Amino acid sequence: MAKPRRNDPCHCGSGNKYKKCCLAKDEAAERDSLVKAQARRDQLTVAHRHERAAAPVDELMAEVAARLGMAEEEDTYEDELDAASNAVVRLVRAARLDEAEAAARDLLVRFPDVHDGWDRLGMVHEARGDSRQAADCYRKVIDFIRQHPDDYDAGMIEQFANLVERLDPPAAT
Repeated sequence: MAKPRRNDPCHCGSGNKYKKCCLAKDEAAERDSLVKAQARRDQLTVAHRHERAAAPVDELMAEVAARLGMAEEEDTYEDELDAASNAVVRLVRAARLDEAEAAARDLLVRFPDVHDGWDRLGMVHEARGDSRQAADCYRKVIDFIRQHPDDYDAGMIEQFANLVERLDPPAAT
């Protein structure tokens, strides 16, 4: 239905011109309708902003959770490494050298990204009196440390070099 013009008869049937009868009331109703529509749009915009603002928070929370999970995994890994490495030391001290050697070789397989396996295997050979094999294991520790300089204190190379020199001194010429 077409909107009445100002000078048309009013649609309410009063016989008056539209401008003198319902125009003001209809314009007010139209303004109210526009205000309500704008309010709905504003609410949607605010909700959308909150969603967009929440997205970085959600991403941050997910990242924090992931980092905590990685830290827990790292702690578990280090706990397992410490337990396995210390078990070899206890076996060497108990003179259970075959078991200690097997455990040291297991360290090499399970934890290839640390020097402990070679260090503990060197301890086993040293306890058996096989100085040359012990020195070879300690040389591998030195090589490992040189390959991973950011993970180790520089003084560790000197410690193992002293062990190598004591166990397998250079031949006198």
